[in-house]
Amino acid sequence: MVNEYYDPFGADVSCLEDEGLTRQKAEVLSSRLAALNAVLRQGAETAGFTPVKQNFEGHRLCSAQPYVQGPADRAPLHPTAAGSLAIALADQKALPVDAN
Repeated sequence: MVNEYYDPFGADVSCLEDEGLTRQKAEVLSSRLAALNAVLRQGAETAGFTPVKQNFEGHRLCSAQPYVQGPADRAPLHPTAAGSLAIALADQKALPVDAN
């Protein structure tokens, strides 16, 4: 399996304005991320792997319980422990079911 990258930006990026990230900049970054994920997905499928997309909806930056570390954290834009768990659960769900 090949993990696609999660989009850390939701509709609200107001908590990042002091860091210089505007809504427009977040949209550009999300667009580039979508292009990267399309390449990853196509490459995975071409090579016979399963592409896996994580769902961080409701847990993006500036949400009450983000799955992504903020700019002041030790690893900005990397997943939190809860985000890592969400990725692992998406991977587990993508695994083939053993018929035995």
